[in-house]
Parts: sequence; C-alpha cells; structure tokens
Amino acid sequence: MLASALSVFALAATASALPYPTKSGCKEITIPVTVNVPRFIVTATVNDNWDAVALTLNLTRRDFTNTTDPLPVAGMTAASVESKFEVGATLCGTGGPMLILTHGIIESKLYWRPNLDNAEKYSFVDAAVKAGYSVLSYDRIGVGSSSKVDALSDAQFQVEAAVLDSLVDYARTTANASKVALVGHSYGSYLSVASAASKKTAVDATVLTGFAGNFTYFNPFLAGSAFRVAKIRDPLRWGHLDPGYLTTADLFAETYVYFGEERDFERRVAEWSHYVGSEPFAVGELPSLLGSSPIDFASVTSPVLVLQGQFDLSACGGNCVGLLEPLKTTFAGAKTVETVDNLPAGHNLNLHKVAPQAFDMVFDFLKRQGV
Repeated sequence: MLASALSVFALAATASALPYPTKSGCKEITIPVTVNVPRFIVTATVNDNWDAVALTLNLTRRDFTNTTDPLPVAGMTAASVESKFEVGATLCGTGGPMLILTHGIIESKLYWRPNLDNAEKYSFVDAAVKAGYSVLSYDRIGVGSSSKVDALSDAQFQVEAAVLDSLVDYARTTANASKVALVGHSYGSYLSVASAASKKTAVDATVLTGFAGNFTYFNPFLAGSAFRVAKIRDPLRWGHLDPGYLTTADLFAETYVYFGEERDFERRVAEWSHYVGSEPFAVGELPSLLGSSPIDFASVTSPVLVLQGQFDLSACGGNCVGLLEPLKTTFAGAKTVETVDNLPAGHNLNLHKVAPQAFDMVFDFLKRQGV
C-alpha cells in the first residue's frame, strides 16, 4: 500500500513539474475585467465535508424544481453589483479567426492543453493553432491563474457569463480577431450559450461539448463526484482556499463522472486529470446555474455544433445516442445546428483517445461556417 501511495505521489510530482507548454506565438497574459450584474443570494453554508454531503442531497432531490425547491438560493440582489477581476489566460496569436475556450468545473484551462508527457494528441489549443486559428484559453474566476473570489457571492453563473462577454470584446478589439467562435465544455458550454445569446452577432459560431441543454441526468454526476471540501481533502494544494470550494472525493470518483469506457482512455491521462489538471469549483456556481435556467437558447443566432462523447454521464446519463436531436428546436434562432452523439468517450471528451478526430470535426464545422 505504501508503494502504491508513493507511486501516486511520484506521478503527481512529475506531472506538475512539467512546465506549461508554450509554443511560438503563445503567451500568458492577464486581462482586467469589470462586471456589473445582480447576484443570487446563495444561502448554502459549507464549512466541512458534512456540509458538502448535505448540499449534494439538496441538489439531487427529485423535487428541486418544484414549489418545495430545496435549492439554496433566496432571491437576487435588488441592484447590480460591480466587481473587478483579473483573468489569467493563454493567448496564441492575434488577428484572424479566434476561438475562446471556456472550461468546466473541477478543471482549469489545462483541460484544453494538458501538460503531461506525450500529450500532443489531447491538446485542443495546439490543434487549433495548427488549423490556422488564434486561441484565447482562460481560467474562470476563482480558478488557477485568475482572481480568487468569494465562493458564494462572486463565483456565480451570471457573473462568469459577463466575464466571457468581456473576453469577446477583448478578442474583437484588443486581439483584433476577424471572427470569434466560443468553444465551451460542460459548465463552460452553458456559459458559452449565455454569452452567445448576449453578444449575438459578435459571436460567429458556438461549439459545445459535455452538454445536452438540460439537467435531466445531472444527479448521477453530482452524487458520483462525492464532493469534498478542497482545503480539507488536499491541504497542500488547496489549503489557501475558503471552504466554499469543492472537489471530488478521489481519483475513482472523478474517473466515474468524467471518463467513459476504459478502452477509450488512458489511465495515465485520468490520473493526470485528477492529480494535476483538476481545480476546485465554487459552491455558488451550480445553484446560480440552476437558478438562471431556463437559459435563452433561442437568442443564440450563430451556427451551433454540439459534440458529445456517447458515454457522458452528466449530460446524457451515460448514453447520448438519440438525446441531442431536440437541440435543433431548442436553438431556434441559430443559423444551423449540428449534433454528434456517439463519439467513444465520456464527459471529458478532449482527454479520450478519440480527441484528434473530435478536434477535426470542430474545425471542419467552423470552416464550413466561414470561421
């Protein structure tokens, strides 16, 4: 058992020691952002793992959308609240068509460009640059290199959607993008939808992964993650965070919710994802996402591609085949809607063996839309 523990420690130490991969034309930047939006009054109290379990029960109860709704939200502030954040990002190139990448929860921008050995085939950023795109990949607020924020009042869905709106403006003005496509994953897909609906013609295409447009199958993800307070689970990595930041219980819980059939991924990638790539998420994010629903899908005017691993647990309950067709009606205002529901992967599509083919599908779609 000691040997196993030392092996895991060695893996984490080795992987985290690898420098963040930088290619010619890519640089780390900080983008100042000011947002001014109302806030949900999130009433959840999370100080320890007992509280995390209680919150999970509330979020997975079958009556969470009924009049007895146990969602820990007590309305919204009467007025907008202004906040200033610093967004840590990787910018590869400027001008031309630009892709803005938004990661999901329990992740950072490393999802788009893993820093483990022999990771080239899993790097969406490098594939996009090779395909001729400029890329802006960023850490959501509260995560990684971006501002550390209050887990209840700042890290909320509508706040993060406003941050993404600002990044669209940054791409158009400061980075001189001729076209802008939003590429989202999981929670980041919902943010991309909200921003595409808000910015309308400033967004030329929207690509969504880890997404089915509803929360019908969200409960297995929430329960299977077995959420724990991050600073308690790993004090060395996350002891500086407030207890309102949560993560999964262990490697196997995270593998269950984020990966598919074992033949479709490498164990070393799942291990890297948990021990290095993962980042805690804030308690305020999921209640504010649910409180913001239904999102105005019909206001998205850009072409939309929804690209899914067949075995996505949170989006499709473990089998996406046949479940994405209604999205063609949901995105009623979109110029076109295309769906793929059967790629051999789980939720974290980019970290499966099929990633290179999935990336090619994205670029083919974008080029057919003139992006």
